[in-house]
Amino acid sequence: MRKSLGFLLVSVFFFSVTGWASATTYTFNPSPRADLWDLDHEKYYTWGINWSITDGEIIESASLFFDNIRNHDSGPNDLWVHLLDSATVGVTVGTDHQGGGDYFSGQGTLLNHWENLPATAQDITYNFTADQLADLNAFFANGNAGFGFDPDCHFYNSGITFTIETAQVPIPAALWLLGSGLLGLIGIRRTKKR
Repeated sequence: MRKSLGFLLVSVFFFSVTGWASATTYTFNPSPRADLWDLDHEKYYTWGINWSITDGEIIESASLFFDNIRNHDSGPNDLWVHLLDSATVGVTVGTDHQGGGDYFSGQGTLLNHWENLPATAQDITYNFTADQLADLNAFFANGNAGFGFDPDCHFYNSGITFTIETAQVPIPAALWLLGSGLLGLIGIRRTKKR
């Protein structure tokens, strides 16, 4: 019986310690148009996502991928992308008549500002920084977050993909100490009985 209890304690500790390494990947695309209507220069776009982090997990990495994005000509251009702490679910389109600047300035977290993207198609993957991941975790803790896109040019593209990778929250050091102490006590008991 005691051997079974010791084995059970060791197994529980081992799986709780190693369990944090597992990761889950989630992928999102804007709907109804994954290309956000080719990011027209006259418009601005919000893309809201309802999603909640599973209990005991954190967002470990996130990226925004633009497939075959290109400027419609060789003229100067800008594309601002913001992470918003809340946004209407799905895609909302507004008109800013190219606005001459960042429509979302002062809202949420600026992820990136691209300038003078070429007329040649390219894939762009933007990886979130540590500070942006902290914001993303905080925003999705409430079950909703989103993006704001302000193109000051027309950007043809084949689709936008948002990818999140989550992981179990790492075990705090106190639990490591408790677990190793339990394992030590089990070892001491076994040696005393022999």
